[in-house]
Amino acid sequence: MPKLNITHLPARLKERLDKLERGEEVAIKDIKALLEDEQIERMELAWEEQVKLRKTHKRPKTKEEADAIGWKTKLEVRIDAYRQALEETQDGLVSGIRKLQRQREAKAAKIYLDAYFNAEDGTNKESAGNIALTRAGFNKSNPTIANRNKKVLAIEGALQEELERNLSKEEKEQLEILKEHKQTLKKRKR
Repeated sequence: MPKLNITHLPARLKERLDKLERGEEVAIKDIKALLEDEQIERMELAWEEQVKLRKTHKRPKTKEEADAIGWKTKLEVRIDAYRQALEETQDGLVSGIRKLQRQREAKAAKIYLDAYFNAEDGTNKESAGNIALTRAGFNKSNPTIANRNKKVLAIEGALQEELERNLSKEEKEQLEILKEHKQTLKKRKR
């Protein structure tokens, strides 16, 4: 299984926390899988404190008594650890995403430069770099071109509607026949 990065971890932690809060059985290896070593250690220390508390106090009979002495079940200790881990993860989300972005940019730059400098003498070096980026899955999407395409499609749609409104009855019938014909051709291809 691939290592979880900062973008996946909060959702997985929340999902596991919900499971624990519902009281569903979760294996200890699954509980520890999403936690860092420091968080696991804190959870184990919290449980050790509960063990010491159980040696000095009798089991409380009411919830108020349990809250007064700080009595928690193992499930409650795990839920607290997951809540704390979720808060820590959400606090570090922006810096984690920025770190991932820097890593991605560095990888793309390395791929581009390797292809650029290893290009043979008769080939365009920039083209070789761009091809290498595309092969590695780094698409060079230009938002201005995408916006332009949307505007062009909107204008074309408006023009087509305007032209269809100005057609005569015979021309409209011919257009409907043409559309029906195109639909039947699509059905035949399937």
